[in-house]
Amino acid sequence: MKIDKKIQYNAIESKKKPEKKAQIIKQKIYNFLYNKLTINNASKPQIIAFYTSLILGGISLTLAIFGSLLYTLEQKERFDNAKQQAQRETARVALEIDRRLYFAQKSAISVANALTSGQLSNGQLLERLKSEIEANTELLDIGVAYQPFAYQPDVKLYAPYYARIDNKIELFETKINYTKPKYAWYSNTLNKGPNWGEPYLWSDTSVVSDPVVGFFTPFYNPNTQDKSLQGIVYSEYSLTQIRRAMESLDLGRTGYGFIISKTGTYLYHPNEEYFKAQANVFDITYENKDEKLRELIVKALKGTPVGANLTDDVTGQNSWLFLRTVNRNGWVVGIVFIQDEILPDSAVTRRKLIALSIAYLWFAVFLSILLFQAYLGGVKRIAFVSFIITIFFVANIGFIWNLVLRARTYTATKNLLLSDTGVTQLLLPQIELSKELNQQEPLIIPTGVFIQSFDFTSPKDAFVTGYIWQEYQDGVHDDLSRGIILANAIEDSDYELREDYRHKKDGLEVIGWYFAYTLRMDFDFDYYPFDDKDLKIRILHQDFNNGNLNRRVILAPNLNSYNVINPRTTPGVDQEMVLGEWYLRDSFFEYVFKTYNTNFGLLDSVPKTNFPELQFTVILQRSFLGLFISKLGPMIVVLTLLFAVLLTCNREQTMEVLGAAAGFVFIVILDQVTVRQQIITKGVVYLEYFYFVVYLYIFLVTLNFILWSLKPDLQIFKYKDNFIFKALYWPSMMKILLLITILVFI
Repeated sequence: MKIDKKIQYNAIESKKKPEKKAQIIKQKIYNFLYNKLTINNASKPQIIAFYTSLILGGISLTLAIFGSLLYTLEQKERFDNAKQQAQRETARVALEIDRRLYFAQKSAISVANALTSGQLSNGQLLERLKSEIEANTELLDIGVAYQPFAYQPDVKLYAPYYARIDNKIELFETKINYTKPKYAWYSNTLNKGPNWGEPYLWSDTSVVSDPVVGFFTPFYNPNTQDKSLQGIVYSEYSLTQIRRAMESLDLGRTGYGFIISKTGTYLYHPNEEYFKAQANVFDITYENKDEKLRELIVKALKGTPVGANLTDDVTGQNSWLFLRTVNRNGWVVGIVFIQDEILPDSAVTRRKLIALSIAYLWFAVFLSILLFQAYLGGVKRIAFVSFIITIFFVANIGFIWNLVLRARTYTATKNLLLSDTGVTQLLLPQIELSKELNQQEPLIIPTGVFIQSFDFTSPKDAFVTGYIWQEYQDGVHDDLSRGIILANAIEDSDYELREDYRHKKDGLEVIGWYFAYTLRMDFDFDYYPFDDKDLKIRILHQDFNNGNLNRRVILAPNLNSYNVINPRTTPGVDQEMVLGEWYLRDSFFEYVFKTYNTNFGLLDSVPKTNFPELQFTVILQRSFLGLFISKLGPMIVVLTLLFAVLLTCNREQTMEVLGAAAGFVFIVILDQVTVRQQIITKGVVYLEYFYFVVYLYIFLVTLNFILWSLKPDLQIFKYKDNFIFKALYWPSMMKILLLITILVFI
C-alpha cells in the first residue's frame, strides 16, 4: 500500500515538473518585457523617446495586423465569390436543361397516354403530332413507330413523324426496319420502358449539325384486354438550345462547361471535335491516365454533386471542377473554372504586400529601440540598434526584390492559349461576328513555333532563328494559299523565310518554314537589373486580308505538337541555348486582339476590329546574381570605405577626406557610364538611383567634415566625437534606398 502511494506521489510530481518549468519560463519572459518596456529615473527627452517609440510601434503593429487580415480576407473573398459563381452557374444550367427536357418528355408521354387510353385514334394521330411540335418550339421532331402489323393488318411497319426543318414543320415517314437489333432506341424501349436515349448525329448534318437526343415511351392497344404493346412514341430534341445555354455561361476568358450522358458520351463541349465524334470522357481519362477525374465523373453519374480542385500537368493551370446531375435523365453538367484568371494583377498584389511589409518593418524598428533601450542613449546601445535597423531595411529591400523576381504578370493580363478548349472559348466572339457580317465561319489553321536561337544585337534588337509549321486539311483549307507573315520582322540583309519541309498523309498537309530575322521590340529598362524581356513572334497567315474568301483566316496554336504546354517548362524553345546574362523563364502562345483602322484598300471590306493575332512569347529574366556582384559590389566597397573614413578621421583631416571623396566620385562615375552604355533608355533606371545615393553620401560625409572643422563647438558634433552622424550613416542610407525601391516597384 505504501509502495502504491509512493508511485502515485512520484507520478503527480512528474506531472508538476513540466508545469513548473512552463511557469518559470513565462515569469522570465514577463520580467524581461517588464524591465524593457518600463522606464524609471529617466530624463524628459528619454521619456519622450520611450513613449514615442511605444506608441508608434503599437500603431505599426495594429496597421500590420489589420492589413494582413484585410489582405487575407480579400483573397479568400475573391476565391469564394468566384467559386460560388461557378457553383451557381452549374446548378442553373442543370435546372435549365432539366426544364427543357421536361417539355420534350411531356409531349411524348402525352401522346402515348392518349393512344393507350383510346382518346386518340390512329386517324387523329398525325394531327396530334403536328399540334405537339407546333406547341413546343424547341422540339426537333415527334413521331410514332408501330409494332409490325400493329397499325394495319396489311401494313408491316408504319412510323410517321413531324420534323422542324429550317423553321418549317414537315411530315416524314421512317422507311428503315427499326425493329432490327442495331436500332437500340427501339429495342431498349421495348425492354426497359420509357427512357432517354443516347445522343447521335443525323445522317444529314447539313440539316441538323448538333447531336440529337430523344425520349422514348411505349404505348399500348386500348382495344385488347391485356393492352398489348402497339408501338413507341418518341420526341427528339436538338442540343442546339442546350449549346446556347452553355455558351451563355459567365466563366471568365477560358473557363467552360460541358455535358456528358449516362454512359460518358459528350453531349456538349466547346471543342466540337468531342461531341461531333461522340467522344467518351472515360476513354479520354484512360488515355490521359487521369484517375482522379474518372473517379469524380463516376461519383457524379451516381447522383452526388461534385466539387474539386484540379491541376493540369500539361498546362500547369489550377482549376475548379463542379459536376451536377440532371435529375430527369442522369446527364452530368460540368463546369471548369480556371483559378488563375481570378488572381489579381501581380502589380496590385505587390503593392499590397509592400504596404504590409512597411508596417511590419516599422514595428520591428520601434520594438528594437524599446528592447535594446536605445532611448536611454549610450554608444553601444545606439550602435547596436543602428546595426539592427540597417538589417531590417536591407531585409525589406530584399523582400521587394523577391516579389519583383517572382511576379508573373501574364497569368491575369494576357490571353494565354494553353488548351484547345481555351482557344475555342476565345474565338467564339469571332464566330458570332462572322454571322453578323454574313460571312462564313473563320478558317482556323493550327500553327506551331520552335525557337532555335536568338542573340541580342543591340539593347532593342534580337536576331531570332527557328521553325514555324502549319497544318492544312483537305476539304477545309483548299481555297487558301500556303504562307505566313512575320508581322514584326525587319527585312534587312539577314532576313530569311523559306519553306523547309512539306509532308502530306491522310488528307493532312504539314508545311514547315525556317525563319531568321531581326526582331525589334520596345524593351522596358526601368527596373534594370530586375527587368525582363518579352520576345514576341507575331504571326499572320498571308491570306488574313483576302477579301475573296468572305471569311476570316485565324491562326491557332498547334498544341498537340508539344508534350507539355505549361509556360514554366518553356515549350517551343531550344533548352540548350546559351543566353549569357539571361535565362529562360516562360514561353507561351497568346492572342493579342488587334484593331486595324483601315480596310487595306479593299472597298468591299470593313476594317478589322478585335482581330486575334497569334503571338508566341518568350520571357527572358535577367540573371540578377552576376549583376549584383559586378555592379552593386563596387558600390558596397565604396560605401564601406566611405564609412571607414567617417569612423577613423577627425576634423583636422578634412583635406584628406576631400581627396578620398574625389577618388570615390571618379570610381562611381566610371561605373555608371558602363551601365548607360549597356542600355538604351531616355529615363533613369532603378540601378542608377543607387549611384545617386552614393553621390549623395559622398557629398554628405564631405559636408559633415567641413562643418565639423568650421563649427566644432556645435552640440551635434561634440557628442561622442561626431557619433550621431556615424550612427545614422547606414540606417539613413538604407531607408533612402528602401524608399526609392518602393517608389519604383509599387
